Amino acid sequence: MAHPNYVYRILHRPGSRARALLNGIPLYDRVVTQNVAPSQPVTHWLVNGENTITVELSPAPRSPNTPSMGAHFALLILNAEDLEKKVENPVFTWEYPTSLQGLGLPLELPLVGGGVLHIPHDVPEPAYRRALPEAFPEEGTPEQRATVLELYDAFASRDAARFESAMQLKVSEFERFYGPQPLSRVQALQRLNSPWVMEPFDAHDLRFDRYADGRVAYARRASGKPAVRAVNRDEPYLGWGSNFFMTRLDGRWRIFW
Repeated sequence: MAHPNYVYRILHRPGSRARALLNGIPLYDRVVTQNVAPSQPVTHWLVNGENTITVELSPAPRSPNTPSMGAHFALLILNAEDLEKKVENPVFTWEYPTSLQGLGLPLELPLVGGGVLHIPHDVPEPAYRRALPEAFPEEGTPEQRATVLELYDAFASRDAARFESAMQLKVSEFERFYGPQPLSRVQALQRLNSPWVMEPFDAHDLRFDRYADGRVAYARRASGKPAVRAVNRDEPYLGWGSNFFMTRLDGRWRIFW
């Protein structure tokens, strides 16, 4: 990989519901009951030049353990290489309430904030940017629902070939940005062969959120459950569930993240 990689880090304290978007794609959307600090790779959403970062905050209950502490939210973008060296040098920072106080802006929630991150070098073009803008209903199209069903059936039938086909674009995208992941492929196939009991597929519960002018669909369920979910037959306390991003390439909707 000739390009640098980037990671986002979020610091979120009870007192607000926070939603963060990068170039119109949601990275984070949560109400928290305790302090959280998730961190994830983010290079696959970036483009060379200007990248728009949006943060939406709305009121939420404070923690009963610290009722005097108000809302706090911070979004940082960091170079992954700096993190490996334990160097804290963000290339982008937006923080509530500090960023607003510094500009003399009102602090009342709800509010929308953010800024622009400039990436001065080439990064691979995300797959979804090759797709055409498209309109589709929140309930999705038959083709979108069939894409979710394909992944569901691959797990339910332990069909490794079908599973790899359903996930091919996602795997190739990850490797294009972050390098080969042979161990991850082995682990995924091992996971496929575990004794999963699939939660029943319910096409009527599926929802497809539209982003990037319809180049991206985010598959989830109206009930709040993951789009595809299973529990382990022998160890019911073990389970997994996934929502995912889809885009239309080569004439069909495909999972890409």
